Amino acid sequence: MKVGIFGASGFVGRNIIKKLQANNIDLIASDIQNLDIKGVEFVKADLLNPLDVSNIVKDVDVIIHLAAHPLPASIEHPKMNAKINIEGTLNILDAAKEYGIDNVIFSSASSIVGKVDYSPVDEDHPCFPKTPYGVAKLSIEHYLRVYQELYNLNYLTFRFFNLYGPEQHPASGALIPMVFKKLKEDGSFNVFGDGNQMRDFIYVEDIAEIYYRALHHDIRNQVVNLGTGKGSTIKDIIEKAGKILNVSPTINYLPARPGEIDNFVADIKKFQKIFQGFSFTPIDEGLRKTFEWLSNI
Repeated sequence: MKVGIFGASGFVGRNIIKKLQANNIDLIASDIQNLDIKGVEFVKADLLNPLDVSNIVKDVDVIIHLAAHPLPASIEHPKMNAKINIEGTLNILDAAKEYGIDNVIFSSASSIVGKVDYSPVDEDHPCFPKTPYGVAKLSIEHYLRVYQELYNLNYLTFRFFNLYGPEQHPASGALIPMVFKKLKEDGSFNVFGDGNQMRDFIYVEDIAEIYYRALHHDIRNQVVNLGTGKGSTIKDIIEKAGKILNVSPTINYLPARPGEIDNFVADIKKFQKIFQGFSFTPIDEGLRKTFEWLSNI
C-alpha cells in the first residue's frame, strides 16, 4: 500500500507523516509549501492544477486529504476559499476516480455544525455552518457522498474537533499555543466572555495514530467525529497551563463575541464502535508534551 498525502506540510500532516514513517508506510507527501522532513518523498503541487494532482494520485492506493485554505482567511476571501477547498478537492476526486483509488480519507471540521442544538454533538447533528470555510467543508462532505453514489469512489470523513499539539505554532492563532505564548510573555491572557465555553480538545498524535489505524481498517463511506468526548473550558486550559508553566495566570475578561458557542463536545459512540479500546491522551499530559515542544522551537 502506498499513501498520498495532500496538505502534508501543515500541522496535522507533519504528525501523520512521522507516524506513518515510523511504521514503514510507503508514502508521497505533497503541498504547495515545502516540507523539510528527512526521508520523505515530497512533490510540490498546487491543488488547482489537475496535472499536479494526477501526477501524485496515479502512483498511490489511498489518499489522505488534509489540504485546505484556512477558516480565518475564509472570512476575508470567501471566493478564494471556495476555489481552493472545493475545486481543489474535486481535482483530487476526479484523479482518484480515474486511477481507481481504494479510499479517500478527508479531514472535515466540526465547525460545519454552526449552531449547536444539543451536546455532545453526533454525526447526525444538523449542519448550518457560519463561515465560508465551514460551507466549503460541508460541500466537500456532500461531494464525497455523491462521488461514491455515482462513481463508486470510497471515502472516510473525519470531522476534527479542537486539535492541539506539536507543530502547531502560536502564529496559527490557535488557543493552546497562544495561551503558552502569552503566559510565558507576561502571565496574562484575554478571554472573551466568562471563559466557561466548553471545547473538545484532541491531541494531534492521537489523530496520527487514528489515521494509521484507519489505513488498516476496512472503513468506507462513513463520517466519524474525531474528538475525545470530554470537554474542557477555556478557563480550564488557562489554569492547567499556568500549573505546567509555574505561572499564576491573570485572565482579562472581555465582552463575549456574538454567536460564540458555549458547549461543544463530540459524541464519539460511532468512533468507539469502529476503533474499539482507543485511549486518548489526557489533556494534562497533552499540554505538557505540547509546551515541551513549544519551548524548543
